Amino acid sequence: MAVHKLSLSGIRNLVDGRVGFHPHCNVITGANAAGKTSVLEAIHILARARSFRAGRLDRVRRDGKAPLILQGEVDDGWQVHRVGVGRDDSGTRVRVDGEDARGLSQLARLLPVQIVNTESQRLLQDGPETRRSYLNWTVFHVEHDFHGAWRRFDRALRQRNAALREGQWRLAYSLEPELVSAGEVVDGLRRRVLAALEPRVQERAAQWLGPIKIELHYRQGWAKNRGLGEALEAQHASEAAVGFTMVGPQRAELQILAEGMEARERLSRGQQKVLVIALLLAQAEVVAAVGGPRPVLLVDDLPAELDNEHRDDVVASLLASSSQCFFTAIAAAALPVDQGTQFHVEQGVITEMVY
Repeated sequence: MAVHKLSLSGIRNLVDGRVGFHPHCNVITGANAAGKTSVLEAIHILARARSFRAGRLDRVRRDGKAPLILQGEVDDGWQVHRVGVGRDDSGTRVRVDGEDARGLSQLARLLPVQIVNTESQRLLQDGPETRRSYLNWTVFHVEHDFHGAWRRFDRALRQRNAALREGQWRLAYSLEPELVSAGEVVDGLRRRVLAALEPRVQERAAQWLGPIKIELHYRQGWAKNRGLGEALEAQHASEAAVGFTMVGPQRAELQILAEGMEARERLSRGQQKVLVIALLLAQAEVVAAVGGPRPVLLVDDLPAELDNEHRDDVVASLLASSSQCFFTAIAAAALPVDQGTQFHVEQGVITEMVY
């Protein structure tokens, strides 16, 4: 998977234009606030129709007013697709190969991306929802039945929660067979992918963290000695009081442990950073192992987060992953990279350099 070309207009301080990328390695340099991270942000928006920096796309639009237009050529290994994302006062529009996208899931399958930046430790630091998203993203790209099962489960969950809030107990309980059927599929697919994911994470982590034992523990979201149907029935009285479904895959948790402790409590900031990168690389490997697309990796200011030894090891692993990589740094000398294409950003102008 690779972004070949990107046309951009109306995004932050970047000057409107068109840029072509190397299929494997791209290094983007420039002073602070020059616009390096905005280039990564543009690729992320092209892939997910949302920013990793701002909660709303309107905050990415230049001066909050200019129409934001991104157009890219994406090579999935078989053919080149034309992808476009636009945002103006009328809303957001996503186009794939000249037609309106069927949904954001189409975009996600076509151009998977992952970001490594100062916020990456949120995978360890935040609550269960962030780690569920990490696991769900992996399962989505590995198990083709997952998306349909999750949509069925989510629809039944929303309907059941609405019924519980309104005191429509009979309707709420009538939705349980669908909730159980789809929920158990979701749970089973998560477990299967996690079994493939954990040893790859441990192998990567061992390279960078030495003897520290890393484990991934999955808690399904209801008592493990009960089926989901039985667990739902046992919560009827409590759910009637609170007005929402208290058990199920939506309550699952992926625990990331270091020496039996929560990784966020056991590891230093630098160690957490390399563990997160190990998690993302393992994720890419699991997806690729079943013929899925390797995600595009957006790596923002890695030299500022790691010591030289870890930085060199991580960069080497990222480049060996076969994913298309985008690195940002104040100066190219801060990264041990001697391949691909280098760009320099100054006052929002993106210029291709010669090594």
